[in-house]
Amino acid sequence: MKKTLLSLALVVLSTGALAQDIDGLENEQLAEEMAQLVTLTKETELFITIDEEASFESVEYQGFITEKFSEIYVTRQQAEAHKLEKTGKFYVYGEKDIDSLGHKIAERIEQDRPLFFSVDLFRDYHGDSGDFSYVARVIAYR
Repeated sequence: MKKTLLSLALVVLSTGALAQDIDGLENEQLAEEMAQLVTLTKETELFITIDEEASFESVEYQGFITEKFSEIYVTRQQAEAHKLEKTGKFYVYGEKDIDSLGHKIAERIEQDRPLFFSVDLFRDYHGDSGDFSYVARVIAYR
């Protein structure tokens, strides 16, 4: 009887140890997977999806943003030449009118107040319909 209880106790303990090993492995795997995730530190109001058949065309940005924020607006090439450090970026998309897009960019620039910023502008054509919308990537620098 004592041998049976002792054997049963050893089986229970070894099963518990095995479960702890499995939990430890699962925790390590979870930690590895979590390290690969990207953490957002700011609240965003945009959700970007990738369209595999997108037909983006780069467009030179010429708008009131370059005039209104002329002291802090730079091109990406100027930012690289002056070795400015990127501090963040945001996207504005879905606008068919470039002036509306410019106003949304201006609101965000006034809110965030970066030392410098650049705008990459793209035109996204919607299939063969001839319709398009603008997509802007705004990069903040210091």
